[in-house]
Amino acid sequence: MAPRTPSPRIRPVREAAFGAATAWRGLRTWSTSPRLMAWGLLPGAITAVLFGGAAIAIALQIAEWSSWLAALVVSEDGAAHGALQIVAALAVVAASVLVAVYAFTAVTLTIGQPFFERIGRAVDERHGFTGAEPDEQWARALLRSVGEAVRLAALTLPFAAGLFLVGLIPVIGGITAFVLGATIGGWFLALELTAYPLARRGHVSLAARRAVLRQHRPRVVGFGAAVFVLFLIPLGAALFMPAAVAGAALLVNGPEFVARAQPDDVTTHRGERPPGAER
Repeated sequence: MAPRTPSPRIRPVREAAFGAATAWRGLRTWSTSPRLMAWGLLPGAITAVLFGGAAIAIALQIAEWSSWLAALVVSEDGAAHGALQIVAALAVVAASVLVAVYAFTAVTLTIGQPFFERIGRAVDERHGFTGAEPDEQWARALLRSVGEAVRLAALTLPFAAGLFLVGLIPVIGGITAFVLGATIGGWFLALELTAYPLARRGHVSLAARRAVLRQHRPRVVGFGAAVFVLFLIPLGAALFMPAAVAGAALLVNGPEFVARAQPDDVTTHRGERPPGAER
């Protein structure tokens, strides 16, 4: 009897689950390269200090902001004001978290680029991928990555505004905003975390990364959403960053993520196919 083909409705769910499991697999890298992974904690600690002041400022002001928003709808003396203030506070948190998690990731990856590149190379080598480094000068690569990070950060702002409006819906708004935030934020995180491993596979620009990841969207979103949730744990973004980088390399570890070399390309700057890619 021929094996059953997964239903079109089930396949995306399986792909998303596989992506989420890949994020967890990144944690196993601690058992194989503990010293290398430990170095990856340093950039996150630096970024946590930089972002700590902003987080405290938002926490101190959120009561005042939510009270002002609630007062736009009902009187401050009414019983409904307190309920609306809670809803408004959740909406502000949902919008702020999306921007904060992505910004934290982008800044940490920029600060710790040498450490995270070493983690990515180690994971690739352990799983049989031997592609060459991107043929791009360090300074130019840094400027490009910063520019792309700023572009993606700008894209998170309208989504954050949308999450704020969704969060204002009574009862279901908070839960819906959280799910949408993890999904949208997960996609942005995956785009950022896979920048280096995809560059080693010939996809250097942001447009190239988006194109190849879009072909595996459920898997990529599953991975990114799992990382997003882990980063919501207090100090989770700093502690889980090395594992997220390792997981991103695992996520794109397959021949389907390697750019095809041009017929007249005799160099290896576009990256090499991993073993078994010819099959």
